[in-house]
Amino acid sequence: RNKGVLIYCVLLCAAFGGWIIKTEQDIKQAPSVYFKIVPVDPRALLSGDYMELSFNFENVARADFQPGQSSKDLILFIDERGVAGVNEIPAAKTLTLHFNGTRFNVPHQFYFEEGTGETYEKASYAKMKVLPGGRLAVAALTDEQFNEL
Repeated sequence: RNKGVLIYCVLLCAAFGGWIIKTEQDIKQAPSVYFKIVPVDPRALLSGDYMELSFNFENVARADFQPGQSSKDLILFIDERGVAGVNEIPAAKTLTLHFNGTRFNVPHQFYFEEGTGETYEKASYAKMKVLPGGRLAVAALTDEQFNEL
């Protein structure tokens, strides 16, 4: 009986470790997209330092996507620099974001090491990785020239 529990735990750890390795590889290989940000809040007392992110496209799309409405999609256009926005660009790549009736399905928090908050005050863009299935992950915050902070 003890061997069965041990084997189960080893298999569970192996599966979880494999999932972590695959996710890390997906992030490394994923294309990057930049979102213009508007920083909101630089601290979380219980979970460490972080920045609550608000995105420029949310302000532009606010009239069509109000909280409480039914869920729908927003198509963003990606310019030659890799910046996503709502303005249509001929022959541009597109990215579809889902609005769930409350928020768009983009990460809205960026955690950083305690005491380094001043570094991120100059952030202008959130560098996102587009993962399989259309999920997004914050890779870094950048300045106006796309230099990672």
